[in-house]
Amino acid sequence: MVGKILAERYELIEKIAEGGMARVYRGRDLLLKRTVAVKVLKDQMTGDAAFIRRFEREAQSAAALSHPHIVSIYDVGEQDGTHYMVMEYVDGKNLKEYIRGKGPLPVDEAIRITRQIAEALEQAHKAGVVHRDIKPQNILFSSEGKVKVADFGIAIAGDGVTVTVGDEIVGSVQYIAPEQARGEIAGKQSDLYSLGIVFYEMVTGKVPFTGESPVAVAMKHIQEQIVPPGRLVSDLPAELEQIILKAVQKDSAERYNSAEEIIEDLLYTESSEKPKTSKARVTENNKTTDQDEGVILRPTSGSSAGKKRKISPKVKRKLVVGFLLIAVIAVIFGGGAYMLNNYFFVPEVEVPEVRDLSQSDASRVLREAGLVPASEIDYVYDDEVPVGHVVKTDPPEGRIVRKDRVIGLFVSKGPELIAIPDLIGRTEMEARVILQDMELTMTVERDYNEDVPERLIYRQLPGESIKVSRGDEVVVYVSQGRGPFEIADLVGYSEQGALDYLDENDLRAHIRYRFSIGSSGHVIDQDPEAGEEVIPNQTIELIIGE
Repeated sequence: MVGKILAERYELIEKIAEGGMARVYRGRDLLLKRTVAVKVLKDQMTGDAAFIRRFEREAQSAAALSHPHIVSIYDVGEQDGTHYMVMEYVDGKNLKEYIRGKGPLPVDEAIRITRQIAEALEQAHKAGVVHRDIKPQNILFSSEGKVKVADFGIAIAGDGVTVTVGDEIVGSVQYIAPEQARGEIAGKQSDLYSLGIVFYEMVTGKVPFTGESPVAVAMKHIQEQIVPPGRLVSDLPAELEQIILKAVQKDSAERYNSAEEIIEDLLYTESSEKPKTSKARVTENNKTTDQDEGVILRPTSGSSAGKKRKISPKVKRKLVVGFLLIAVIAVIFGGGAYMLNNYFFVPEVEVPEVRDLSQSDASRVLREAGLVPASEIDYVYDDEVPVGHVVKTDPPEGRIVRKDRVIGLFVSKGPELIAIPDLIGRTEMEARVILQDMELTMTVERDYNEDVPERLIYRQLPGESIKVSRGDEVVVYVSQGRGPFEIADLVGYSEQGALDYLDENDLRAHIRYRFSIGSSGHVIDQDPEAGEEVIPNQTIELIIGE
């Protein structure tokens, strides 16, 4: 498949991954001149018409998703029985590779990654798209470290073991929800269960269930409780453990209702304003409980209730003092309750849209909305947003947050400039691969150059170390070797002298002998004749006298 062009547009450059049902290639969109990933279904999958219809339907639904943490789907098509999907190319590691290399992740990093995955799921679920195959292999990192969730709504395994029930692909067995393992329809709570397992693996460095076969692991998801992560990681915050345990409840009704709820609990664990008791309190049996226990105050009664009793002045004075004391206490506690209410129950506001605004204007808009712009600014490269203007916020626009929440601003540094490498002396193919990896386009000009061997580059524009933006064009000049030249008059040359001349000028010889008086061993005729133009590697006929 490498080298093949699909739809006269997508060139397959190299295979970068392979699973049980598809191969993934790094490709090139020849129309838009950008690097893409192309997922091609294997031949054995294309014989199932129902599967193909589901693949195309779900891929088209997922293509409608647009979110910073979702791998974009650009195109879906078929050519000569080859079914393919064109996606955004993400050039970093996947989460599984990252965990293998680093082991258990720091708590703050695991929270950050989980929150970005949950934001992607929130967007998809609102659009009616269920992923069904959330696992570390489908969580990718861009070169800037941004999380990207791949394969929305498709559930095609990139690698790892998959389970099939009733001819339905239900995802990698180590991360599937109990209802998926039973062959039931997966819903958004199934994605949240898988996210909980991924979160568990990030903080512990291992999956909760292993077994000798996929079926054995699937049965554990159905029947067994996971070992609480706090038993494996001694310093794991209790709130974080409670979030994981709630996400992986066997009964989907006892899990989080939405990805947004997970995001809110994660934000509470990060914020100094979080309640002392997490919203996700879980008992040892992994059952959720109410956050607060009610206290009922009941009036006491005695045998003398309802009887009139004469009260002495001394007792009256004590009662008055008592009532006054109670009133003072009520005022104090009432004011305290009001203050506590204002402290714990802060009004909520929506993060406004500030993309493309200047930093100062964005800060003003945030303050007007009752929010606090972060004092430290994150500067990022962006091809579209002008320098000094806002690319995005954290939390993102549209998120409901507490008033006076600190909002992070990401400000554009403009397009990322990259230095053009030295291509002189390289072949055309070498230069093309190098420039494609740098997301630069290449135009080839060919000309004769007798000082540079054929097929090698002898000039480039722009030159080495000149900085350009991604997508810019580089022109390379490829040598065709020596150009046409006039052949010398070889008549009278000795046979060896004529052969030496042809060799020095990259010409080939075809020799015939003819009887000639007085010219034995010398050239008596040639074709082409002296003065005619010839090119390197051309064959020259020599007539030698004998």
